[in-house]
Amino acid sequence: MHKQTISRCLDNLSASKNIVYPENTEEIKEVITYCNENTCSFYPVSSGNNWGYGSSFPSDENTQIVMNLSKMPGVINFDADEGLLTLGPGLTQEKLYNFLKANSYEYMVPVTGAGPGANIMGNALERGFGITPIHDHVASVHSLKAILPDGSTYESPFAQLGLSQLDKHHKWGVGPNFDYIFFQSNFGVVYEMTIKLERTPDKIVMFMMSISTDDLNDCLLKLKKIKETYKGFISGINLMNTRRMLAMKTNYLLEEQGYCSEDRLQLLKAKHRLEDWTVMGAIYGPKGIRATIQKDIKRALKGIGTKKRFISSDNIILNKSWLGKLFVASEDLKKIKEGFSILKGKPSRYPLNLIYSLSEIPDEDKKYNPLKDQIGILWFAPVIPYKVHIINEYMTGIYKIFEAFHMEPMVTLTIQNENIIASTIPILFKKTEKEKVENAHNLYRSLLKFSLELGVYPYRLPTIFQKEYVDRLNWKESLAFKLKNKLDPNTILAPNRYSKSELETNK
Repeated sequence: MHKQTISRCLDNLSASKNIVYPENTEEIKEVITYCNENTCSFYPVSSGNNWGYGSSFPSDENTQIVMNLSKMPGVINFDADEGLLTLGPGLTQEKLYNFLKANSYEYMVPVTGAGPGANIMGNALERGFGITPIHDHVASVHSLKAILPDGSTYESPFAQLGLSQLDKHHKWGVGPNFDYIFFQSNFGVVYEMTIKLERTPDKIVMFMMSISTDDLNDCLLKLKKIKETYKGFISGINLMNTRRMLAMKTNYLLEEQGYCSEDRLQLLKAKHRLEDWTVMGAIYGPKGIRATIQKDIKRALKGIGTKKRFISSDNIILNKSWLGKLFVASEDLKKIKEGFSILKGKPSRYPLNLIYSLSEIPDEDKKYNPLKDQIGILWFAPVIPYKVHIINEYMTGIYKIFEAFHMEPMVTLTIQNENIIASTIPILFKKTEKEKVENAHNLYRSLLKFSLELGVYPYRLPTIFQKEYVDRLNWKESLAFKLKNKLDPNTILAPNRYSKSELETNK
């Protein structure tokens, strides 16, 4: 019955986008066969909840078919002894959490700020990151399987030898490893993946502090050393500017309607008891290691910042004297509890509130779906070498650009490791106003130009800007170009998604 539904959709193509929902690999191959025979293209998405990066919008405007894989299998197998999860494109954060909870498996979901409906496989394939111990989600991937544009199946040499269990345990295999060509590419449709989950710790220590811009450089240098020393025991560390914190706590954007002046910002800082930057991170690991790391952080950051506190996940109690000692307002207690849930791998809608800070939709009416709620958002997410002078130039430059476009730079700097800082900035705009949309797009292009000049660049791009990215490169000399032409000579799979083919180049 479902196969007939897919066939009917393909047989009735119109100028509008057609969405097909395959439930197995044979139905994926049916779409591939149709596109090869009719010289049209399709764009696969895991669930289409890729907020701020294009959702399910294709990277090429002429692509008529969107292949939504959300009805494909979710959990395929879970090795509870090893923490190895084999999954399909149908698995969301919420579904994985419910599976682990129903079976009493003490493992963490690799959560992100995209909410419970976000896709596990899709996030990994986009090289996403989070805040649980394996915060680089690509690093958790051990193996995958994909269907190529000619309808054939890709799997690793170990899997071809019948060593499927070994393939899931040892990610590199033997000989050339091609698993990673399927990340941020258009070389195949991934339908199965095995990832490593981390066990849920018995206790987590969250640390927070406030710092001024004057202390930013010293703080970054100290945290760089801490992160380098205690690999695997500290989450990604977030440094959020005042504007980012205000957007999470209030709807101040509705009042400001554009770039908030420095004078106005100082008043808002005082009202909400904020500093220039708020620092947040988490310590994992056994009791002795947690105590050692906490002591080292206190020693390293002595004399830097204010409102330092270390809060244990098993000690969140409503006690006024305790809260006062830790500089925690009682109204923030709920947010701290929510933060601990996320740190333990529980998906949450709470981070999504940030993108509603320009919206008048009451909480009870939010669908937590930017498409359905008509929320305009683009994520600008460059990765930056961990050099304080580059970070300073970056901050100075983006503030000038955002002010020129009369928009708010709500910045988070995430320390991923001792070499790289990832910055994430939501560009929020009113989707129903054409001039606001154009302004947001022009702002993004200005940020890309500035980034290139500075030597930084986004680690992922919204689909509408991917063609502009590939147009900057000399694709005919690239390995990606050569691979694309061999694997997909008819250019049926996601044209202009991070690469070009001969057909596209000759247009």
